[in-house]
This record gives sequence, C-alpha cells and structure tokens, in this order.
Amino acid sequence: MTTTSQPRPGPQRALATTPGRAPASVRRTTSIDITRPHGLTGRVVALVAGQDVATDPDGHASVLGRVAFEVAVDPRSGEVLGLERSAVTGVGDAAELADLTALVGASLRSGFGRRVASTLPDEAESRSLRYSLLEDLAGAFLVAGYAPLRAGLLAGDVEASKARAPHQADICVGWAEGGPIHRSLAEQGRTAVPSGPAAPRLERADPAGWHPLAPLGHGTVRRRRQLDVRSTSADSLRVQSHFRDSYAGDEPEMVMHEYAVEAVVDDDRIGRIEVDPRVLPWEACPGAVASAQGVVGVALDDLARVARSELVGVSTCTHLTSTIRSLADVRALARLARS
Repeated sequence: MTTTSQPRPGPQRALATTPGRAPASVRRTTSIDITRPHGLTGRVVALVAGQDVATDPDGHASVLGRVAFEVAVDPRSGEVLGLERSAVTGVGDAAELADLTALVGASLRSGFGRRVASTLPDEAESRSLRYSLLEDLAGAFLVAGYAPLRAGLLAGDVEASKARAPHQADICVGWAEGGPIHRSLAEQGRTAVPSGPAAPRLERADPAGWHPLAPLGHGTVRRRRQLDVRSTSADSLRVQSHFRDSYAGDEPEMVMHEYAVEAVVDDDRIGRIEVDPRVLPWEACPGAVASAQGVVGVALDDLARVARSELVGVSTCTHLTSTIRSLADVRALARLARS
C-alpha cells in the first residue's frame, strides 16, 4: 500500500500592505465575506462590498462609487435564497437592488456568471463595480468551503471521498493527477487541509484607498481585491493588482491564497504581465505562474473569455485565472483614469 505524506506548503510571503495610491490614478477595491451566522453547516450570508476611488495629480482622493449588500446562500443546495439590502453607501437606496432579484434561485455552483451577465447586460459590458463583485461571488463561495473542511465536517465516507478523486484530477497544477494532493484523496480518501501565514492589515498604509471592512467573524472566509490603473501616455496604462483569500477561525486571520500582479496595457491589449505568488497552499502551486504569459497580446475586451477558456487545467491555478479575469475591469477604470 502506498503511503501518502503530508504535502509540502507553497510560498508563505504574505504582503504587509497594499501600496499607496499613485497620483492621477483610479483604484477599485472589492471584498466578499462568506459569513456563517447559523453555524458551519447552516445558511451563509455573503457580505459584498467595494468602491472606486480616483486620486488626482495632487494626491487627493475622491470616492466615485461605493456598494455594499448581502446575499443569503443555502450551502446545501448552492442556491441564492434571498437578497437583502444591508448598508448601501454612495450608490442610492434599496431601489438600486431591485434588478438583482432575478438572481434568487440561481445556483452558485454552476452557471452563476452567465446568470449575472444576462441579468445585468449593460453592467457586464461596462464592467461596473457591482457586476465585478457579483461575477466573483461563485468563486468566493467555493473557496469558503475551507471553513467546514478545516473543522473536519467534510470528511465524509472514505470510499466516497476516494471516488471523487477522478473528478478532481488535473483541475489545476496543485491537483495534478499523481501529485501529493490528488494522491491523498485517491489513496486515503482525505482532502489535505492547508494552513497559511498571519494576514497583515492590507489597508493600514493607505486607509482612504480601501472601502470600509468589518472585522472577520469566526469561520469567515474573505476574498478581497485591489486594482490600480494609471495612464502613462495616450495609449498606455500601468496596472497593479492584488488578490487575497483569508480565513478567520479559532486562530487569528490567516492568508490562504495571495497574488500580486503588475501589467502594462498598450492600445487596450496586455503588453506585459508579471505575477508574484505571495501565498499558495502547496509546493506545486507556483508552477502556474508561467501560464499568465498566455494573455500577452490579448485585448481587454477578450480577456475574461480567453482566461476562462484557455487558462484551465494542470498548467495553471484557478485563483490566478480569476485574478487575470478580473483585469477586464481595467476597461472601466481606464476610462476614468484618462478623463
């Protein structure tokens, strides 16, 4: 019988803080907190929030838009059961959410992005702040399964777990068939549970550059993103992006996944991209970094589609793919940066 050892961890270099905003730039920040007010096996509430802020040439900040609302989710079915207004700041009253009732009943496990796009076609085209958040919700919900996994609530039947192994094989570089993570499931029926470093407070260097963030409650998984865009010439942009998934349980908040990305956009196409894998769960995960070069030369209008269709499988990482997909928001921020 083959013995499966505990997989080795990946990089554990949590970013101390996101950079300060550059003059004459636009920043978008988003966060999705998957909270569990009814316990780890009950319904969850996703706290969805974000803002767009412009910084003028003298360094003064101006909030262009801010959103915050809740989405109630039943994790047993993966369906959105309700949509409630929480604290909507700077974008209007409850009427601003009326058009989202079409999402009630949609599954977060299959086709949610298409449902959001068909519900908000104009916002999908313009890459609005609200659309960007909702597009990211399914991925955040999937990662939030870490909370019950860490608590040992997803162990299940060993033979049933082994039967899932073929479906997990090669979904990303970390789950490559024959690799330590896949072998753990296939041979022992056990899903390896990673740990990460403590999560520094990213907004501490520039509080005005982030939207309000509540303290994380027990069992909460937070996904947050920051995207900065500034114009360097009439047809060139500098882009800086940050992505982090973190978890708060019995111990302080820890980082699960973290990428920092820098890119240059020329004539609305990705001219250069550099990826820094700050925190990843397993030793094999940084092998995905090279896949990002596959979007060099891709138009911003096609970026989300290309990332979704081509940055898949054992050569890449689902979290890196979602980070690259989020660069499609550069379109929206570039219009503001150039105005």
